[in-house]
Amino acid sequence: MTTPSTSRPAVAFIPPSCCGAGYFRRLRRELGDRVTFHALELPGHGRRYQETPLTDAAEAVADLVARIDAPLDALYGESLGAYLALGVADVLQQERPPLLLAASNSPPSVRGRIRTEELDTIEAAVAALRAMGGEIPPEVISDPELAESAYPLIRADLFLSQSCIDLVRGSAAAGNLTVLAGTGDTALTRLEAWSAHTRGRCEVASLSGGHLLSAANPAAVAEHVLEALARG
Repeated sequence: MTTPSTSRPAVAFIPPSCCGAGYFRRLRRELGDRVTFHALELPGHGRRYQETPLTDAAEAVADLVARIDAPLDALYGESLGAYLALGVADVLQQERPPLLLAASNSPPSVRGRIRTEELDTIEAAVAALRAMGGEIPPEVISDPELAESAYPLIRADLFLSQSCIDLVRGSAAAGNLTVLAGTGDTALTRLEAWSAHTRGRCEVASLSGGHLLSAANPAAVAEHVLEALARG
């Protein structure tokens, strides 16, 4: 990771389940040169597809923190990435705590348990992911080869999701928190309870779009990222 320019705020972006850093292409174009953009990805995802996926949240957080080599002004996490961002904010050592932007997920403190013991088929794993708002193309299930290749990562990310819920259920970030929710994301619930996860200010904003918010509406997400940075 390169050292960010002092004239631009540095923001790290953590993608949803089963996605790599490339997920943020459209958002990165919208933000342009207004931020120093760091898209992070975990083992098994994106360019790290040959690495074994992690299922333990503490290990995943440590992996992400190891890829941050300069102070951040903000952390943006979407879906599973929202919980990972909260975990990173808990342990990130820097003088000024980063702002936290949590998109497309319910507060971990109100999440029910994922029945990980029932994820023994691709159909069960996809159903569990969709119940949380995640999106998997139908052809992933209908095509045997796609199903066989996708199942291990989907299953691993669901185990990681449960581990993240356990890890950050009681966490409260030091920096201010902005929550972004797509108006078409029907899986979201009790967004006001995100206020328990910050020791600063908490604001909730609704945007046009579904669960994969920065893919569906990158212009609005970019606008809210910049507004949060301006407010500090």
